[in-house]
Amino acid sequence: MRQATRQIREAIQQVRRATCPQLARVTGRSLVTVHREIRELRERGEVREVGRENRGGRPSPVYEYARDYAARVYVQMRRGQGITRVQMERWDMADEVRASRAWNYAAVEPESLDGRLDELVSGQRVAGIGISSAPGDRSEQLLAHLRARYGCAVQYLNAAQALAQREERGATIYGARGELPQGCIQQQGALCDLGRLDRLSLPVAWEELDYTDRTMVEEMVARLLQALICVLNPSGVSFYADFWSSRLIERIRFNVQSKLRGAAPPLRFGLCSEQALDAALRRCCRKVGEAG
Repeated sequence: MRQATRQIREAIQQVRRATCPQLARVTGRSLVTVHREIRELRERGEVREVGRENRGGRPSPVYEYARDYAARVYVQMRRGQGITRVQMERWDMADEVRASRAWNYAAVEPESLDGRLDELVSGQRVAGIGISSAPGDRSEQLLAHLRARYGCAVQYLNAAQALAQREERGATIYGARGELPQGCIQQQGALCDLGRLDRLSLPVAWEELDYTDRTMVEEMVARLLQALICVLNPSGVSFYADFWSSRLIERIRFNVQSKLRGAAPPLRFGLCSEQALDAALRRCCRKVGEAG
């Protein structure tokens, strides 16, 4: 999406109603640019004319953001005790929650969510669907099915991309207990998903790791960092999790530096709660299906 489009969209969302001259003053964009962007937003149905303002001379159309022109859906899938808990939220295009539902599934198949999603969106156009789930629970068949059914962008949300600090060639890792780590690296301004991070030889599977065994946690994280640094040569690595301690971080740093003979890039370890991750994933979901 063009920066001008995003800027004018955000401005009209904030002021609710405005003329093109008013938007030009708020955004600092030229009147020609504002007219062009408003015209494109109208063609997509995102803004509509709601009247005219006459302050002497030719009346100016007044526009408002049509927050109900489409919906965006946020889906959370969490597996535990033999069931998958699926929570869905329907957002309007100003990112306010308009409906929320939750169900339990024994298993999620490509068509499992159809009826629930239909009920949630109530026939409204869907601009995008973002799905938060553990990497091991993801299905390309589900994505393909939902894209075909709703005719919109559908994607799994990468926790590492949601938490990334946007440093060129900077790598970001997110690790959750009982799940595969997720990763990304920024290259030429884009965040690239690193895919499954369980391809290298490790003592145990990430899903089976006992996080009370600090020696094993140290070795698993150190090996993962060593492999990523050797393959990607990142400018730095940020690793987010909720299981860090000062002692564990110190041991991992020493382990990695020893294996790489002091050639490791800066390593940053951040604590991330479920609440902080959920907020970051929601911000990421807002970009799914952005036009332009």
